Amino acid sequence: MNIEGVVVTAIGISRETKALGYAVESVSGDELTRSGETNVIQGLASKAAGVQVIGSGGTPGASSKILIRGNSTFTSNNQPLIVIDGVPLDNSTNATNAGDNPFNIGLEGVNNSNRALDINAEDIESVTILKGPAAAALYGVRAGNGAIIYTTKRGKATQGIRVTYGLNLDFSSVTQLPKQQSIYAQGSGGGAMDAEGNPIPEGTFQTADPGPDFIWNNDDDISGGVANSWGPTIASLGQTPVDNAKNFFQNATTITHNLQIAGGDDITSFRLSLSHLNNEGIIPNTELNKTTVRLTADHKLSNKIKVGGTANYSNTNGIKAQNGSNLSGIMLSLMRAPQSFDMNPGGGENYMYSNGSDRRYISIYDNTYFTAYKNPFTDDVNRFMGNFYVEYQPMTWLTATYRLGTDFYSDQRKQIFAIGSMQPAEPTGQITENIQRVREMYSDLIVTANHEFSSDFKGSLSVGNNLNERNFQDLYARGTSLSIPNFYNLSNAAVLYASEVTTKERTAALFYDLNLDYKNMIYFNTTGRNEWASTFGQNKKDFFYPSASLSFVFTELVPENNILSFGKARFSWARVGINPSPYTSRTYFTSPIFTDGFTNGLSFPYLGKGGFGYSATLGNADLKPERKTGTEFGLDLRFFGGRLNVDFTYYNEESDQILVNRPIAPSSGFQQIIANSGKMVNKGIELVVSGDPIKTKDFKWNIAVNFTKNTNEVLELATGVDEVNIESAFTSIGSYAIVGDAYGALYGTKWLRNENGDLIIGTNGRPSIAPERGNIGNPFPDWTMGITNGFNYKGINLSFLIDIREGGMIWNGTLARMHRIGKTEESGNRDQTYIIPGVKADGTPNDIPISANSYFSNYVGDGGSAAVEQAVFDGSWVRLREVSLSYRFNTKEKLPLVQYVDLSLSGRNLWISTDYPGVDPETSLTGAGSNLTGFDYFNNPGTKSFIVGLKVGF
Repeated sequence: MNIEGVVVTAIGISRETKALGYAVESVSGDELTRSGETNVIQGLASKAAGVQVIGSGGTPGASSKILIRGNSTFTSNNQPLIVIDGVPLDNSTNATNAGDNPFNIGLEGVNNSNRALDINAEDIESVTILKGPAAAALYGVRAGNGAIIYTTKRGKATQGIRVTYGLNLDFSSVTQLPKQQSIYAQGSGGGAMDAEGNPIPEGTFQTADPGPDFIWNNDDDISGGVANSWGPTIASLGQTPVDNAKNFFQNATTITHNLQIAGGDDITSFRLSLSHLNNEGIIPNTELNKTTVRLTADHKLSNKIKVGGTANYSNTNGIKAQNGSNLSGIMLSLMRAPQSFDMNPGGGENYMYSNGSDRRYISIYDNTYFTAYKNPFTDDVNRFMGNFYVEYQPMTWLTATYRLGTDFYSDQRKQIFAIGSMQPAEPTGQITENIQRVREMYSDLIVTANHEFSSDFKGSLSVGNNLNERNFQDLYARGTSLSIPNFYNLSNAAVLYASEVTTKERTAALFYDLNLDYKNMIYFNTTGRNEWASTFGQNKKDFFYPSASLSFVFTELVPENNILSFGKARFSWARVGINPSPYTSRTYFTSPIFTDGFTNGLSFPYLGKGGFGYSATLGNADLKPERKTGTEFGLDLRFFGGRLNVDFTYYNEESDQILVNRPIAPSSGFQQIIANSGKMVNKGIELVVSGDPIKTKDFKWNIAVNFTKNTNEVLELATGVDEVNIESAFTSIGSYAIVGDAYGALYGTKWLRNENGDLIIGTNGRPSIAPERGNIGNPFPDWTMGITNGFNYKGINLSFLIDIREGGMIWNGTLARMHRIGKTEESGNRDQTYIIPGVKADGTPNDIPISANSYFSNYVGDGGSAAVEQAVFDGSWVRLREVSLSYRFNTKEKLPLVQYVDLSLSGRNLWISTDYPGVDPETSLTGAGSNLTGFDYFNNPGTKSFIVGLKVGF
């Protein structure tokens, strides 16, 4: 029943599960590895109530975002603090971005990794999820979004040394893609309607031809081609349709090796692990390689002093693919390619002409193969994480622990755009070098005293201090106008640009943790943390974050019975914070940028001259951390000796003093000031039900269900602020914080409707766009559920995880554009006319036919007179997230050196049921480093996998 279980909570403090007055949830390391995910964040998907994991695609190293109980802030980081063995872990997802780029780089480029990817899942013993403010309050200004505590495996007192070797083979393929028509060729004019209203399905064939020199966009070009597939039938051209997507995506293989050596006795223990992963991508010329080495050791110097530590080195490198709104984007070019154009006829390097120029169906998009092989993005991350602790116990009731930890890494990136590529501002080739360095130092000193006041009453008090420093450096260099093809060195560039960003952040805190226990029945806990931070305004030096929780084990008063084995009610209240970003409390000089909204515009240095001006944002000396106050109530019930367990939580968490850019009078010389003025609330329920429906000598069935429903509402912004743009997105659609709506609501153009909600159809047979844009969808789900079943029969283990998401709207800009250009399966029905449901101006039902071209371009597509609401779809799903079959052969009697052999066969995302018409709806255009959610604009697809595993214990 795990009633007497122990979990690791904030600041590495271990507590009895039954004593906790707040909700926590644990995930075992075996559950992480069973998922087959290379990213320990993605491995938590659907395994805990209140937790939402959002993957961003199936390409190697793609990032995963995690949210606990919704969003807490408008534009700051909404993800929880990640802690490993008591030391915070940097889980940033930083893009490569030039200092002169005025746009959101997340809408294009590659999908960068979140840095928890560097952790080897085989090293994880357990994961504790601290959901609410009370659970994470001891972390102060870093706990506004909760915390996830990873505890790694350590050596144990065993007889001799134990060696374990594991091998996993992962075979992956694309889950799903937008469906395409293969009837009509590239061209224009098809899907029209003649004067009598008869459909004209076929148009004029029109493909691209660079002319005899095979060089694009010069005077001898014969045709630039068109992006449309509104041409004649492919059969009329004597051609066979080409499925470019099927030909392009490949089956991918991932090979993972894990070696663990562990041993110890009552004095000393150690564990050494080595791992290597090679992940080949479904997109050609993409990969992820990860090597980790981790050494953990513990030693008793005496009966009173214990020391230990961990050293972890990892190297993560790979090749990433272009994504999103990008002329060199993989999916943008591939999904728009007509079925009458073979992007790589005969295979090999036939995607290029003899002079090395890429074969294109339209002059402005790179061939997808050319992008994959000639425009690679490479990264190489070297990382060291380590910690050291000393534990001193001078008396049985008193313990002092000092912990010192560090996390530092360098991320060296290189982006190449070959000469002739369309993505840079000019097709003369481009090289980007980017080095990002992160360093964090962390220390805790904790003194804990335990005292038994009487046989019924006991308690403990921990007091301590914490020091933390975080440094970040971003060096960016760009070279354009390359002279020599295929020589990708900055010395080959005629035009150079460089920028640098550095930040430093320091915090210091004093804290306490008081626990009282009355008769193992009533548990009271209170914590407090007073924190100083360099990012606070000069007039706000420190802040105090308190918490209080109560746990009442009421079954201590209930006579022993065979039904209710354990019952606990819990209540908690707490306040935590979210730190302001560095350098927002002061006014600084910046290099001005002037742009037209289409190009990068002009910026300093300009013509060799530097230039600086005051930032448009006025610094605020009164800047405070954002604040989050949470109240939580829960019930923990165990029936029939643990055969049925129910854990219910209701929470109300209000964020206030959220930072908002508040407009000020331009006469001041500034446009806005950052002020603490926003307010937002998350309310919800979490339910975890588990049990053993069948439990016999040879057969056991275990089932666990977690359910989450979170409701978010923006309550206040600031005087003069009607909306907060979460991040810049697209002209037609964006994501906003608006009072009365859910955070991140999708806002865009809507259709004009009458009081009954009917579309108002004009004389041209098409609806009109409403004069004002509006809320067209909440990208976050109404509720989620995870159902895990485990079966064991005589050592044969079968488990599977069903992941259910209800609601969560997604803007499918990919589908809208494919409709417009005649690429979707539906747009192949063009030998007919269409009547859009609605009413005419006189109120009568619409009966005006329109052509297929007009219907797919300007109604369901993204043509100039289409409303973006038409492209927003429900992202609900039911998926088989994981399935695993395993068996252990105990061989120690026959092979003394081999203790056991484990064989396993598992799968990931093998089946999904969804009405979403595109790639896997678990997708994110901008990745984990962004607060934008629900955007699909030529996102790279997800994957499904079969995994074969072998583990041998020596």
